[in-house]
Amino acid sequence: MAPYAPRFPFETWILPREHSSSFENHPPAEIPALAALLHESLARLDNVLACPAYNYVIHTSPIGEEMNEHYHWHIEMMPKLTKIAGFEWGTGFYINPTPPEEAARFLREAHLPTPA
Repeated sequence: MAPYAPRFPFETWILPREHSSSFENHPPAEIPALAALLHESLARLDNVLACPAYNYVIHTSPIGEEMNEHYHWHIEMMPKLTKIAGFEWGTGFYINPTPPEEAARFLREAHLPTPA
């Protein structure tokens, strides 16, 4: 998904459909589907943005709080397309020149290479 008010152009998140507060508790049978989704998402970013450098982070509940109702684990993928500068560092607000709706449209329409 393209989050509302992303910090970075083409920032993309992957979240489980069912509530789960901890990545570690994700059902093992669903790991192949998660891996395929992560692979497809990164392939779309590579295709649309010509293989950018990126960071991705898995956000999960803290140790000792693996089961709770108020947190939903997720993965954030952030292509490195802009620089964080004085305004961002000083205010904690990010300037993102790409509307999330436009980024999502580009990624949806990306043509993926045919698997060999």
